[in-house]
Amino acid sequence: MSGHGRTVDSRQSGGLRWFFGVVARRQTYYNLAYLLLAFPLGLTYFVFLVAGFSLSLTLTVILIGIPMVVLVLSVTTHLAAVERSLADSLLDVDVPAAEPEETDGIVDWLKTMLLDVGTWKGLVYLFSKFVTGLVSFIVSVVFGAVVFAFVSAPFHYRDPTTGVHLSGTSSVGIDYQHDVWNVGIEVPLQLSGELISTYADTLVGALAFSVIGLLLAVVLLHVLNGIAWLYGKYTELLLRDTRAHSPN
Repeated sequence: MSGHGRTVDSRQSGGLRWFFGVVARRQTYYNLAYLLLAFPLGLTYFVFLVAGFSLSLTLTVILIGIPMVVLVLSVTTHLAAVERSLADSLLDVDVPAAEPEETDGIVDWLKTMLLDVGTWKGLVYLFSKFVTGLVSFIVSVVFGAVVFAFVSAPFHYRDPTTGVHLSGTSSVGIDYQHDVWNVGIEVPLQLSGELISTYADTLVGALAFSVIGLLLAVVLLHVLNGIAWLYGKYTELLLRDTRAHSPN
């Protein structure tokens, strides 16, 4: 019985070390850096691809659009290579590139690029990066603001207008105000009564909110690690064994 008890205690302590150890793991911050970069990169790719293909389609009537489409596709394969390197460097994944393929002249290069499945997988990946980047941005910023409001409760307690408040009948409001920062988000929902609030009129209550905020921060890091893991697998699926195409 004592041996079984020690095993249970060991598992519990191991679980606690794993839960709180996320704060000290280097990979956590690599994942966070990747997620924070995802939205600006995804937005850049989306604007480039939409503008490039739209302009190419417009100029097709004077035949300039065709080489522009080829140029956009070629750049796309290089941007996909950048994404492979970024995932290899920051995420805990291995996304190997395919070996460069020798081509004989511009026509052979064009045929190779257009018939390469990796070209089109890379194009899909870059378009989808806008959506995945937006998701990671919303989760990081919105929930990060909530955690910050909880943790900083001792600095704004007794102020009912500052913090996190889920109340009213028409919206959920997340609002943090400071001398330097001002974060405000309104999400339309139907609620009645005050469900959650970081308002406290005593320092002890504010400190309790701060402790809750620290626990939420650890949970948020685990959630972000999970999102980064999913993005890593998605990157492996679409960009494994793809290659950049450049005319020889």
